[in-house]
Amino acid sequence: MREDRIKSLQYFEYTIPNYLPDAFKHFFKVSHETVDKLCESLSQYPGVLPEAYPRGRAHIPLQKKVLMTVRYLVSQETVRELSDRFGVTEHSLICCKRQVIETMCDQLLRRFITWPKHDEFRAISTRFDEMGRHNFPDILGAIDGSHIPIQAPINNPKCYFNRKQFHSIVLQGVCVDDLKFTDVNVGWPGRVHDAKVLRNSSLWDEGFHKCDYGNFHLLGDGAYPLKEWLLTPYRDNGHLSQKQTQFNIALSSKRQVIERAFGLLKGRFRRLKFINMKSIREICQTIVAACILHNICNMTFLKKY
Repeated sequence: MREDRIKSLQYFEYTIPNYLPDAFKHFFKVSHETVDKLCESLSQYPGVLPEAYPRGRAHIPLQKKVLMTVRYLVSQETVRELSDRFGVTEHSLICCKRQVIETMCDQLLRRFITWPKHDEFRAISTRFDEMGRHNFPDILGAIDGSHIPIQAPINNPKCYFNRKQFHSIVLQGVCVDDLKFTDVNVGWPGRVHDAKVLRNSSLWDEGFHKCDYGNFHLLGDGAYPLKEWLLTPYRDNGHLSQKQTQFNIALSSKRQVIERAFGLLKGRFRRLKFINMKSIREICQTIVAACILHNICNMTFLKKY
């Protein structure tokens, strides 16, 4: 007879509740408040989160599903290691993770990743202007692209092989001064240039309107085209004037917020360091779920302090 694999017992029921706040955050990389906020948000969609155990078996609580998903996102542990830790089968863990991530993408994306309201524009631009030593008025955010390493896809692997010599999916993000994402676009192969990703995103058509018809601006690097609502640095041909050089320095000092946002995102959600999945759709959903959870962490931190 086949012997059942030994799993951790009562880890969710007894061990996690006894974690001190620092120990909980060390293991899950997010606070209790963030997990509670995510559970509260997902509990509004009970029909979207079916029971993980069919055929009359005891169901898995929503909080356990969320904790398993969070641990999956913040670590690089295998499905087998995570299922052993939480005392469930590998199939159940995959189902729970998929349910939570799909619900986050379908129901919470437009709730937690939102463009600033018009009455917030001036306050955001003021905070950007006061950031650092250089002044730069009327800035509404910074934009950039980031490569998320993935397993080489079965179909068209060359399209995902980027200039940095690894397979990836492009995450285009816009963030404000507090590192909160206000717009994300995920799914283009790593070989595609950042400018093409932008031109094929909704932001390209709506950017002028979203930036108050050019009265406010986004900051991008030299990979992006210059637009009335998108400012980029002068190309350094070796003959820049002093004002042009100062402009580039000021722009770079403000634009670093998007680099910090990507650094924080990948540092907290270590699954994004390499996503070992076959389905491109699930890869994109995983990236979007991490961005949503990043914003929830940001909200709970600001609310707490």
